[in-house]
Amino acid sequence: MLRLDYGLDIYDFLLFPFYLFVVYKIFKLISLKYKDNIELSLYFKFGFWIKISMVVVFSILAQFVIGGDSLGLFYNQGTHFADIIIQDASNIDLLFTKGGTYIDGLAGDGHKGYLAMESNYIIVKISTFLCLLTFSKYLLVNLIIGFITFLGSWQLFLFFYAQYQNLRKEFAFACMGIPTVIFWSSSIGKDAICMASLGFLTKCLYDVVINGNKKFRNSIIVLIAIYLIYTIKPYIIISYFPFLSLFIVFAKINKTRNNLHRALLRISIPAIFILIGIFVVLNSKELLEQFSSEVVLDKVVGLQNAFTAQADDAGSNFSLGEFDGSIGSVVKMAPLAIGTTLFRPFIWESRNIIMLLSALEAIILLFFTLKLFFTSKGLNTFFSMYIKNALLFFCISFSIIFSLFVGLSTFNFGSLARYKIPCIPFFVCALIIVQHHAKLKRGVQN
Repeated sequence: MLRLDYGLDIYDFLLFPFYLFVVYKIFKLISLKYKDNIELSLYFKFGFWIKISMVVVFSILAQFVIGGDSLGLFYNQGTHFADIIIQDASNIDLLFTKGGTYIDGLAGDGHKGYLAMESNYIIVKISTFLCLLTFSKYLLVNLIIGFITFLGSWQLFLFFYAQYQNLRKEFAFACMGIPTVIFWSSSIGKDAICMASLGFLTKCLYDVVINGNKKFRNSIIVLIAIYLIYTIKPYIIISYFPFLSLFIVFAKINKTRNNLHRALLRISIPAIFILIGIFVVLNSKELLEQFSSEVVLDKVVGLQNAFTAQADDAGSNFSLGEFDGSIGSVVKMAPLAIGTTLFRPFIWESRNIIMLLSALEAIILLFFTLKLFFTSKGLNTFFSMYIKNALLFFCISFSIIFSLFVGLSTFNFGSLARYKIPCIPFFVCALIIVQHHAKLKRGVQN
């Protein structure tokens, strides 16, 4: 069993009830918005406690079983930089400095070379700030991060709920109940920050453009979310933002009363997005090179023998073949890359209990997908709605492009389980929407 000389100690658990009390008070304050809707209030409550429970589980597993970059890099260096600031308050400017040679020179032992990248150091800065608030206690840092990611997931649920209120139960599960998504977004790390940012970005941008709600506040949140995602994982913005924008534009078009304006927008906007898609494909190699830092990051955690058991074990490595960055290579490898991201690891590819749980979830998702698409109504509904339904187009297109990036750039199942979580709620919501309309078609015909 993995044991580290940093991370959890008795004070994490002694202080946890006090910090949980503060977080719970904030939760109760927010929940007042839903006091008149018993069902939403119930989803909000269950989602909160499930997330808090998973934070505790993840923190213990990270300490004694899996390690990982959350504990071995981001928390480790967060405590290191927090100590630097505590020793000399003038070093507070480290929280506002970008990663580079200077910052990398201050990194703790074993992490030289990694904080030169702002995509890594920005998480360390967040960790440092939280360490200053929590006496550098790993469980408490994860508690705050877990609560923020829960709120992001809740925002995502509210976005889908606004489109199909009768599917609220299904969307609640897709956004707040998928085990691997909850698990891998329950600690300080890139995946958690990106998941939270995606939720806030989706709902707040929709509120600004479509509903006109709290424009100033929501606009600030949108800008922060875009900055965080682009800095941490730029390929997410590339695969996500165009399709979200397209959905919002079409939602706005549907509210436009002038038929000529609506017709012109419906013709010109898809053409613009097709050109954007061509640009992304032509520059796929350069974009993937930005993502390659994720592979490097996995290796640093291996220095502490923490991530080795989880991801870098030889048995968990896989290859889809050589990718040379050409359009032909992208097209050739796309089906396998997308399928790998969404539906692997398979059961027989599991090497530990955590990977086995990921495999079980993946096989359930595969079964649900095949069952839906290999029925006449489901398949016909998908193809008939993919262009007509802007929400479905957004969710499926983002899931496909995102899965392509991840599938072409990831080489072991431990990493894959974490990297793919941002698209899973969107893909599941897309399946829910298709299933809903397929049932409506069957009902009409019956």
